[in-house]
Amino acid sequence: MGLEIANLILAAYMTGVIWVVQLVHYPLFAAVGERQWRAYEAGHRRRITVVVGPPMLAQPVVAVALLLERPGPLTAVNLALAAGLLLVTVAVFGRLHEALRLRFDPKVHRRLLQLNALRAGAWTAQAGVSAALFATT
Repeated sequence: MGLEIANLILAAYMTGVIWVVQLVHYPLFAAVGERQWRAYEAGHRRRITVVVGPPMLAQPVVAVALLLERPGPLTAVNLALAAGLLLVTVAVFGRLHEALRLRFDPKVHRRLLQLNALRAGAWTAQAGVSAALFATT
């Protein structure tokens, strides 16, 4: 039951964070002035890493442990979502933020919002799977 609780807490936390980012934080990128953009984006990257880094790294670890303890389709889906979200965040969102590092680009910003909506949906799904795993302990 300990792994199920840890899994659910991590998934719920990250789901909450990603929806705040999607609905509040990322849209406000467009309101930052051109002069302030570089410092703002650098500050965002530095600060958000502290908020999301540890739980994002912990999610796949807990998901692997849960799959080993309770092999089955639901734990496999849980692991696929946790690992996939980490991979997409590093590979795709890292590149998008790198493209925004020096200057704000409305096209990149729009892409960030579009793809992050999908990522928020995937994290919401992972929270649902985590809740189902917890409920079936």
